[in-house]
Amino acid sequence: MCKVKILVAQHKEAEVFQDETYMPIHVGKAISKIDLGIIGDDTGDNISSLNPYYCELTAQYWAWKNLHNVEYIGLCHYRRYFKTKFSEKNIEREMSDCDIILARRLVFRNNILTWYSTGLTPEDISVFHLYMNDLYRNDKDTYENFYFRRNWLNPANMFICKKKIFDEFCKWQFGILEDLQSIIPLSPYTRGRRLMGYLGESLLPFYAYIKKLRVKEIPLVPMIGDEKELFNQSFITKIKNNLFFTKGKQTFCVPDDYMVGLQADGLIDKINAIKHIKECDNNFHGGFNTKGLKNISNSWDLY
Repeated sequence: MCKVKILVAQHKEAEVFQDETYMPIHVGKAISKIDLGIIGDDTGDNISSLNPYYCELTAQYWAWKNLHNVEYIGLCHYRRYFKTKFSEKNIEREMSDCDIILARRLVFRNNILTWYSTGLTPEDISVFHLYMNDLYRNDKDTYENFYFRRNWLNPANMFICKKKIFDEFCKWQFGILEDLQSIIPLSPYTRGRRLMGYLGESLLPFYAYIKKLRVKEIPLVPMIGDEKELFNQSFITKIKNNLFFTKGKQTFCVPDDYMVGLQADGLIDKINAIKHIKECDNNFHGGFNTKGLKNISNSWDLY
C-alpha cells in the first residue's frame, strides 16, 4: 500500500511539482483540446466532462473512485500547494495532531452565505441555503453555527486526510452537489458555471465541522519551496473583518422577491421533490448516486 498520494490538479501546460508523493492529473481531459502527457481524470469511473462546473473536484472524484491502495490522500493545484512539503517520511508526524489538513482560513466581513452572495449569483446561494437548511432541519444549530455565525473559510478545496475519511466525505459531498446540480439552472457565464466547485469549497470545512475532525491549517504557496504565501491577510485586516462581523447580523434570509422568482422558476418545487424522495429513503445520510450525477451532466453539457 502507498503511504501518501497528493493529486495536483492541472488543466494546461505549466510548471508543476511532481515526485513520488505529488501526482499531477489532467482535469477535464475528456473535453480538453490538449494532451499534457499525464494521467487524466477521464479514466475509470469519472466525471471529467463536468470539469467546467466542478473544477478540481473532478480530480477528487477520480481519486475517490479509482485510487485505492493508499493510506493518506490529498489534493492541491498546479499553482497552489501547502507550504509544507509532504512525503512518506513526514506524513505521520504532520498528521499526528490532526485528522485533516486544510488551507489557512480567510476571514470575511460577513458570514459565509453573505460572502458567497456578493461574489456569485445570489439566487444560486439562496437555493443552496434552502436546500441545506432543509437537509439539516433536525440539526439547525449545526448548520446555522457554520454558515450564519462563522465569517471564515478554508479556501481552494485543498486537503490531506486518511483515505477512509476522504471516502466518507466524498460520498456525502457529491450526494449534495448532485442534488444541487439537478435544481440550479446552468449559468451562461464561465465563472458562474463553476458553482459546484465554489460550493464544494464550503462543504469541505463544513464536513470537518459536523464530524468534529481535528483540523490543522497550513498556508498555501504558488510552488513547493516558495516562501511567498497566498491569500495572506494581515493581522489588522483580520481584526477589522472580525469587528465588522460581530457588529452585523449573523443570519441569512432569502428576500421575498427572490422567493417569488424561485417559485416561478420551479426551483422551490424541485427542492420539495428532492425532500420528498429523501423522506421516503430512511437510509439517506447525504448519499450519492453515480448514475444520477452522470445523467444530470447531459443537461449541463455544452460540449
